[in-house]
Amino acid sequence: MVSEDMLQEGYEPLWSKSPGRDDLGIIKSLGANSVRLYHSIGLQGRGWHGAFLDRADELKLSVMPGYHTYDAVYGGCPQWDCYETWRSNTLKAFDNGFTRNGEWHPAVSMLMLFNEPDFFRGYGRTAPLKALVSALDGVLAAEREAGIKPGRVKLSVAWSCAPDTSLDGKVTGLAVWAWQDTATCIEDPSMVHYKPRSSQADMVAAFRTRWVHGINVQTPGITKYMQEHYKRKEPWFIGEYGANNVASKAITDELRDMDKIAQDPANAFAGMAFFQFQTAYFKGGSEMNFGMFRLGSKELNVTGEICDKGHGCEKWPVYCLTTDKGDLPDIVAGRAEAVASAWGGAVDYSQMC
Repeated sequence: MVSEDMLQEGYEPLWSKSPGRDDLGIIKSLGANSVRLYHSIGLQGRGWHGAFLDRADELKLSVMPGYHTYDAVYGGCPQWDCYETWRSNTLKAFDNGFTRNGEWHPAVSMLMLFNEPDFFRGYGRTAPLKALVSALDGVLAAEREAGIKPGRVKLSVAWSCAPDTSLDGKVTGLAVWAWQDTATCIEDPSMVHYKPRSSQADMVAAFRTRWVHGINVQTPGITKYMQEHYKRKEPWFIGEYGANNVASKAITDELRDMDKIAQDPANAFAGMAFFQFQTAYFKGGSEMNFGMFRLGSKELNVTGEICDKGHGCEKWPVYCLTTDKGDLPDIVAGRAEAVASAWGGAVDYSQMC
């Protein structure tokens, strides 16, 4: 296990162009316009984070950094009140490259407050919603305290596609229950026994002007499902499109269809993030079936010191990328090419090994 804060300075040999593997350049060449990350705020990875955002800005790639979700479980949110931790972590981010000229860094387009907080339900049905509402409160407080203008920066939480019924009993289905809960609990925080430090007007205004609902999915067909089941007005997006066990041509076809829907101003669907850039070897099993790229055997470089509040510092080898499937199932082959075909990009094989 190594740090999952990919914005930290030591990881520059992976995502920078020189000297580096140029992961961000490869993402851009596929035709992407954004990149979603996890644990970018709150894990306290070592070093300056602004260099990653500057490189993304050079490439005209929008960045959707994520807060460290597990802070909510491991002591950061007493009784699921995340206000102070999310406020503090946001202020630290402001001092670590996330701002420019009194606003969020121009590369930042969306803040992912949590990833799949559904699992908090094991601690009580209202736990994920109290965490969400209080985290939103903390981020807004940090912006006010530091005088940082929100600019274009949206706010979101990516839920899993687990089914349930909303707290008010009005909505049942995949993730739509959570989206209903998000709206009703921000409008009435007493539903989760929370009293905002921000004004209620500010909370509601942020939701109405900046909120984008999120869902993570492995299988196709979610846009059709939402067309039939999502009845609210707020925009929504797919935080993870895994397409597990889906053939490459089917991936291309659905991505093209998603783009058409997202570009329709009458549709609430805002777009999607393809899951994921590289195979996550540390997860093992079927969790390794999602990467567009694998690691080759050629060592290109060595990282800087990689560490965060949970890991000691160490340097790691940087290996080349490959589209070869290696020992993984045949179904993972061609995923990078499928994405590039849909988005009008290409796989630069001169950067592969």
